[in-house]
Amino acid sequence: MTADELERVCTRFLFHEAELLDRQKFGEWLNLLSPEIEYKVPVRTTRNSSDGEGFSETAFFLNEDHGSLKLRIARLASEYAWSENPPTRTRRLVSNVRVAESERTADHAVTSNLAVYCYRGDSATPRLLTGERQDLLRPENGQLKLCRRLVLLDTTVLGMDSLSILL
Repeated sequence: MTADELERVCTRFLFHEAELLDRQKFGEWLNLLSPEIEYKVPVRTTRNSSDGEGFSETAFFLNEDHGSLKLRIARLASEYAWSENPPTRTRRLVSNVRVAESERTADHAVTSNLAVYCYRGDSATPRLLTGERQDLLRPENGQLKLCRRLVLLDTTVLGMDSLSILL
């Protein structure tokens, strides 16, 4: 596969994933994940970082594995998802996709920029989350699976009560 073909395949994967999440097809989204998934959104720190690029190694907005993501999805479908009643409407914009081969020959390190517009209730003003995603995609049984995701948000403060959506 050429570099251009690989970039196209990885970009289509990310676009398809964004569509599933925006349409709240969380069960289908889970099928895109490897059982070994590591899904982390660390807290940005600015206090001891002169360039504003620091991230905590111990504090996370999300720090999930396959089991906890499965539980999160099950909870969203239950009557106990109070923070998501009514559900947040989202629109994900994925851009600047960059693909590099990983140490493992079959793995693909994929970096992308993300903007997520979040609408709650009848509010006309969305909350906007932006950042960079660093993903590891791996072919498994003829299709790509998300094995690792690190989301580096641009903000230090979410501007919303909780992070109950997936990035």
